[in-house]
Amino acid sequence: MGTMKRYLSVLVLAFIALSAFSVAYCSGEFDAITVVSWVTDGDTFDITTEETVRFADIDAPEYYEKGGNAATNYLNTTIYNKTVYLDIDDIYTYDEKNGEKGEGDRLVCVVYIEYNQTHYLNVNKALLVAGHAEIDDFDNEFNPNNWSLYVLKEEIPELSSIMLITSFIIATISIIFVSRR
Repeated sequence: MGTMKRYLSVLVLAFIALSAFSVAYCSGEFDAITVVSWVTDGDTFDITTEETVRFADIDAPEYYEKGGNAATNYLNTTIYNKTVYLDIDDIYTYDEKNGEKGEGDRLVCVVYIEYNQTHYLNVNKALLVAGHAEIDDFDNEFNPNNWSLYVLKEEIPELSSIMLITSFIIATISIIFVSRR
């Protein structure tokens, strides 16, 4: 009976951990889901994990430059204190040349927010359309010339089969590990 309780405890803990993980990360183009805690300027903001995000492949004026105040205000109105869905650059991740996190580095992302029940809004593209930014196409996974302003939610699945398989494998390994102790 003690072994069975141990199995069940591990299974429950694994399920809770994987459920929390799947809320924060999902498949498709979204690598992370978080909330915006501060807007720095028209192309940079902070998230609740205390990281800074830099919009991929666009450049907006700094808040003190001509048009910078308008760009910052637009972004503030659009995303501040809202849930954002981040497609993090798979090639560089951070805007440092070597792609590794260093002091002051920023995540490079295409950023989405929920637009309505059926669509997400590509905020990078929205900044371009609103005239608050220009394309600054870097050598990364993104192509700003192919961006759509709106993306159908059904095109980005909430939980992939890979996530389900991974969850099963982790739970199984946890049970085997605990049973051998």
